[in-house]
Amino acid sequence: MKLIQLAVEKKRNQMMQTAKKTGLTSNETIKLSQELDEMMNIFVPPTIDLTTGQLSSKTNLKR
Repeated sequence: MKLIQLAVEKKRNQMMQTAKKTGLTSNETIKLSQELDEMMNIFVPPTIDLTTGQLSSKTNLKR
């Protein structure tokens, strides 16, 4: 699970840095955001509280 966490965090950081440089709506940022979404859909089990947006403690991923 640690490798998955690291991969997701790396992609999230990459997206955030790109957004700072190129803007939130740049093609690069949107592409990275979509890649992050795909990773989250694959690796994070569907245990998200939709009312709060909080991830369950099972994943230990931090926002």
